[in-house]
Amino acid sequence: AHDFGTAKQKDVRHTEFTYTNRSSKPIRGIRARGECGCNAVTVSHAELEPGASGVLKVEFHTLSLSGAMLKRVQLFTSDPSRGRIRIALKVLIVEGLVVGSAGVSFGDVSLGTRPTRSFSLRWYEGVGEPFEVTEVNVPEGFRAVKTPYKNAQDSRWRGWEVALTLEKTLPLGMYSAEVLLRTTNKERARLTLPLSANVCGKIWLQARRLSFGSFTQGRVRKASIKFRPFDESVTFGAVSAKSRSGRIQVEVKPDPYMADQGYWKLTATVPADAEPGALDEEIIELHTGVAGEEITLLAVRGRVKKAADGR
Repeated sequence: AHDFGTAKQKDVRHTEFTYTNRSSKPIRGIRARGECGCNAVTVSHAELEPGASGVLKVEFHTLSLSGAMLKRVQLFTSDPSRGRIRIALKVLIVEGLVVGSAGVSFGDVSLGTRPTRSFSLRWYEGVGEPFEVTEVNVPEGFRAVKTPYKNAQDSRWRGWEVALTLEKTLPLGMYSAEVLLRTTNKERARLTLPLSANVCGKIWLQARRLSFGSFTQGRVRKASIKFRPFDESVTFGAVSAKSRSGRIQVEVKPDPYMADQGYWKLTATVPADAEPGALDEEIIELHTGVAGEEITLLAVRGRVKKAADGR
């Protein structure tokens, strides 16, 4: 195990471990893997002769993590008796100004509702220094309320909780913006947090656009999305789909892996004999029996290139 001690967010810490072949035979297939994207690991030797040693280097990224963290690194070998060795990495991310989340996600939002999501900006008593949040700049249609932060499990956490409430109806589809914050903390006097929401009607859609990319004529190209009733009160009835031009073939059927959860799958296919040109004017219509949303329009992006010159 290794304890990095205290650290701040968006920091990088390093450590090394020596591994030695104490057997009488060569050991091969030595490799390492981190538990998550916060660990970057490398081994100096993939094979070791008896008595030889190598070095496992670990690079730990604190990212937007906070509080006490326990992550693991695993060292693998071809040794049948000890083919996996686990190493524990500890760190306490409490230095400086600590943001409670990497962003503000409202997740799936039912059209016309007014949900609230919160995030925190904190310091840890005895390690960090007190600060004020002097400005919370939110996009139009959102309201921000700041209150003192409280943590029932650890009273040494102090700071501010910011609650964002959606106060206007956003358009259907994915919404993204930023929240700008200003504080009296010298190192993080200005912060921006991404703000996101997936605004849905009675039909939840994985996306409202199908992207085919750019490909050469003569190849079949497919793109698909999942969709389902937003909640149990919604019943689809008959479901079908088509492209307005007929240039794209469209099929809808219950998702083979998630049909028990109400999911459907729409698959659009650009055939091999499609004419060259942009697909951006194409529209796919999804038809259901949902009152008020009988037709849902899906945009298309992509380009079919000429087979001869590939342009």
